[in-house]
Amino acid sequence: MRELESHIFTEIEIDATADQVWAVLTDFEKLPEWSFSFQGVNKPMALGEVSTAYFKNPITGGMMEFTHEVIVYEAGRAFGWSGDVMLGRQDHHIFRIEEPANGRAKFRQEDGLNGKKRNFLIRMVEAQIAKTYVTFNQELKERVESIYPRS
Repeated sequence: MRELESHIFTEIEIDATADQVWAVLTDFEKLPEWSFSFQGVNKPMALGEVSTAYFKNPITGGMMEFTHEVIVYEAGRAFGWSGDVMLGRQDHHIFRIEEPANGRAKFRQEDGLNGKKRNFLIRMVEAQIAKTYVTFNQELKERVESIYPRS
């Protein structure tokens, strides 16, 4: 793998267990009910398998499909993929859930991007990607906390 030319990292704390966050995050059929961007995958994920992820374009609202190889799969804790995204770039996107000592889950998204040399357009697209990750994190938090309210 080539050295990463850019890295996007977002995280959020969710007032729920890691298992509860995992249950909502991986219920791919229900993602379109609450997620503006990530709309699901075409089949269950397994390490080394190829799957297609579906995203709503934040600018046009149209559907985008990205075929990726699953490079991380740890049931209940993490999944991620690697593949071509756009503009000659390849991503290495990982969703990870950790359960710190305080009982609140920490959800993280990381995306390492490499490939075609970064230019103004690529930087703009990467900034938009980062914004959608922050929005997705907040949407996930709200969905999980509404399904599993703490007293």
